Amino acid sequence: MSESGPSGPQGGNGDNPAGGERRRDRPPVRALDPATAMRLTDGRPPLPALYLSDRLLVRNVPGLTRGLDDLGTALDRLGLDFEVTPPRPDEPRGLAGSAWGASITLRPRRSIEPVDAWDVLQRLRAADDPVAERLSLEHVLRPADGYWGGIGGYWGGIGGYWGGIGGYWGGIGYWGGIGGSALQEYGMPGRGGRMPVSLALPDPALRARKVDRSPVVALLDTPVADHPWFRDSERLIRLRYQHGHLVPDDPPVTSPSAGPGARPEPTPAPPAPPVGLLQGHATFIAGLLRQGCPEATVLSIPVMDDDGVVDESHLLDVLEALLERHQRGQKRGGRKADVVDILSLSMGYYAEDSSFTSGPVAEMLDRFAAAGVTVVAGAGNDGTSSPFVPASLAASLPGPKQPQVPPVSSVGAANPDGTTVALFSNPLTVITATRPGVSLVSTLPLTDGMGQPSSSITGDTNVRCTVDPDDYTGGFGVWSGTSFSTPVFAAELAASLVEQGGLKDVGPEAMCARSLAALHSCTGKDLS
Repeated sequence: MSESGPSGPQGGNGDNPAGGERRRDRPPVRALDPATAMRLTDGRPPLPALYLSDRLLVRNVPGLTRGLDDLGTALDRLGLDFEVTPPRPDEPRGLAGSAWGASITLRPRRSIEPVDAWDVLQRLRAADDPVAERLSLEHVLRPADGYWGGIGGYWGGIGGYWGGIGGYWGGIGYWGGIGGSALQEYGMPGRGGRMPVSLALPDPALRARKVDRSPVVALLDTPVADHPWFRDSERLIRLRYQHGHLVPDDPPVTSPSAGPGARPEPTPAPPAPPVGLLQGHATFIAGLLRQGCPEATVLSIPVMDDDGVVDESHLLDVLEALLERHQRGQKRGGRKADVVDILSLSMGYYAEDSSFTSGPVAEMLDRFAAAGVTVVAGAGNDGTSSPFVPASLAASLPGPKQPQVPPVSSVGAANPDGTTVALFSNPLTVITATRPGVSLVSTLPLTDGMGQPSSSITGDTNVRCTVDPDDYTGGFGVWSGTSFSTPVFAAELAASLVEQGGLKDVGPEAMCARSLAALHSCTGKDLS
C-alpha cells in the first residue's frame, strides 16, 4: 500500500467554503495495493481503493456516540483504542429513521506502531466478529472529472499527491488495461481538454417557462462561483453545512453593474497563480443544468475544494442533512426549494470488492429514493468496469411487482458525434444512460491564470493577440468527463418533470411516480 505524505491534499477540512465549518485535518490517504494488502476473507485480492489510513465508518450507531461498547471490546483485543471523529452532536436528527452512523479514528496503544484501517477491518472479519458487519473503510471520493492517466498530478505519483502509486489509476494496468496515452488525448485542448471559448447565448433562464413549482436539482460539489448567469437567488440557492444542518450561504461578491441576464464583461483580471485542478467544476455543472432545464432551481452545496477530494463521512453528513431538509420540506408542502427532485453526484470512489453493493452511501441513497428523489451519478473516467460508487449502485427500472422507487442512475459520456462512447467512460455493469460528455461548453469562473498569449501587439486603442489559454474572463469554456454528462441527463430528467406537471404534490408516493415516469421517458423505456 502506498500512502500520501503530510503535504497531501486536505479537501474540505480547513476554514473554507466546502467545509462550512472547520474540520480536522485529513489523515494520510492510503492506496490499497492488491499485491501486498491483506486478502478478502474468501481469498481474493482486493481491488485498488483510496481510503483514510486510520479511520473506519460505523453504521447505524444508536445515539451516535453510545452503543459502541462491543466495538471497544473488539478493538481492545487488537491493542487499539478509538474516538468518534469529528465530534458530532449526540442527539438524533429529525429524520424518519436513525442516523447513518459515525466515523472513528483508530489509536494504537503504542504510539510508535502504525495503524492500517484495512488490516484492522480484515482481522475483525477473519475472526467472525459480529461488529465487523457494521464497519467499512472510510473511502476518499474524487470527481468524475476530466483528468486522465495522471494528468495534473492526481494519480500515478505525478505531482506527489499519492506518493508514487504507479499505474493503478488512469486505465493503465489495474484499471481496464487501456493505454494511458489514448485516455490523455481527452485532456488536450481541441480534443476535449479544458480551454476558454466564446458563447453567443444569453442566460437560458430568460426563456424559462412559468411553473407551479420549479424542479430542484441538488448539486453536491465544489462551490459555484460568481457568474452573471447565477446572480438570481431564485434559480440558484447556495447552502453550506454547519453544525449538522444546511444553512443559507452568502453569494459571492458581484459587480453592481451586471444584471441577472447580462453576458460576462471581458474586463481584465490580474494574472493569478495556478488554481486547483477542479476550480470551476460545480460552476461548469450548474451551467449545463441551466442550459438543459432553465426552469430548474439548482441547490448548490459545497462538499469539496478545488483539489477534488471528499472524505466519505463528510459526504454522508451532508447527505443526511439534505435528507432531513427534504423530509421537512415535504411536510411543509415544498416551499422555497426545500424539497429535492434530483440529486446530481459527479463524484465517487472505487470499491475494494468487485461484488460491492452495500455500505453507508448505498443505504443513504436508498433513503433518498424512498423519499422520491432521483439520484444521478457519473460513471467515472478511467475506462474500467471496477465498481465506482455510487454509479455502480445503479439498477434497472423496477418491474410491476417491485417497490416503485427510482433507482440510482449511472451516466456515461458520449463523444461529440453522439453515437460513440468516450474511451474514458467507465463501462459499468449497469449504465442507465449515455449523454454528451466530451467538449461540452458551459460556464466557468471569471479567472485569468498565469499563461499568456503566444503573440501580442499593443496598439493605441486596443490589444491584438492570440488566444490566452487560461483566460476565462469571458465566462465560458470547454471541458470533458462523465462529471458533465451527469448534469446533462439530470437536466433532461428535470425538463421531463416540468412537462409532466403536478410538481406541487411533494408526497413521497407522488414524487416516486413522477421520477419513474421521467426515467422511463428519458431512457426510452415503455412504462408497461
